[in-house]
Amino acid sequence: MSDTKSSLDNLKASIEQLRDEIKLKAHLGKAEAKDELEQLENKWETFLDDCKPLADEAGKTAENTGAALSLAAEEIKAGYKRLRKLL
Repeated sequence: MSDTKSSLDNLKASIEQLRDEIKLKAHLGKAEAKDELEQLENKWETFLDDCKPLADEAGKTAENTGAALSLAAEEIKAGYKRLRKLL
């Protein structure tokens, strides 16, 4: 389970870095990126809400929950990367 938590922590840090970079660029630039950023921000907040119980219940959480969160995180990360290309 610690591998899953570590993997999620690394993925979360990577997404946070992308997110911060994109927020700055969106603030400075392209209007069309703002709509996509807003949608990604909503997904990000949902992801963080879903991660908290995993961290709190690390020893009890099923493996499938970690896999589902990883999949959601990868989707969010891909969205931020698409947005970065627009900027």
